[in-house]
Amino acid sequence: MTPGIRHHDSRSAQSRSAQNLSTTHAAQQRADRPQARRAAGRGIRRLVAAALAAGVALSLAACSNADPLAEQQYGDSADKGYISGTGAVKEFAADQRPAPVTFSGTTEDGRQITQDELSGKVSVVNFWYAACPPCRAEAGDLKTLHSEFESQGVEFLGVNVRDGGETAQAFERNYGIDYPSVLDAEAAGGTVQAAFAAAGVPPKAVPTTVVIGRDGRVTATILGQLDAGTLRALIKTAVAE
Repeated sequence: MTPGIRHHDSRSAQSRSAQNLSTTHAAQQRADRPQARRAAGRGIRRLVAAALAAGVALSLAACSNADPLAEQQYGDSADKGYISGTGAVKEFAADQRPAPVTFSGTTEDGRQITQDELSGKVSVVNFWYAACPPCRAEAGDLKTLHSEFESQGVEFLGVNVRDGGETAQAFERNYGIDYPSVLDAEAAGGTVQAAFAAAGVPPKAVPTTVVIGRDGRVTATILGQLDAGTLRALIKTAVAE
């Protein structure tokens, strides 16, 4: 009987040992679970971050490829090198308007032009160049407003501050712009820009849009990308005077 009892005790000891091992293993598993969850969380966060980064990269690629003409005609300068304004609008009271602007220049098709062609008319002068992103963004609005006010005798004139004639004309064809632009690259002197600066309305941003009254004096300016409704109102005010 004694050996039997000893045998039973041995099995009981083994059983208790197994239970202890099982308990220890279970405790270890419970201890490991928070670490595993944290590791899994870190993995998920890394995947999400990678997906967001990929999405941003795709978005930027889509933006850069959105304008094929800019890619072909304007090369690496697209989206670079412009001084962007805030779209701030300044209106001049009648007794505070700058002196009339006197200028002359050559258009993209080689024609000579002076301020005399704008004399006695309300005019809109837009400073731009082809690779300037906000210039491209507002081109459609300028085309629309030109068509809207042409029958009322309002003149539109562009002043291209960087490009040669071929690039300027390619831009105008692409956006359907049918009013002329003076080529006024700073490298060639920028005489039209200098004339506006001398009159007290320097084009401090590209684009800049200037509304001129029938007396040749500036009535309002927009520094940066224009809002179509705002420019329409400024033109109507000048026409009504």
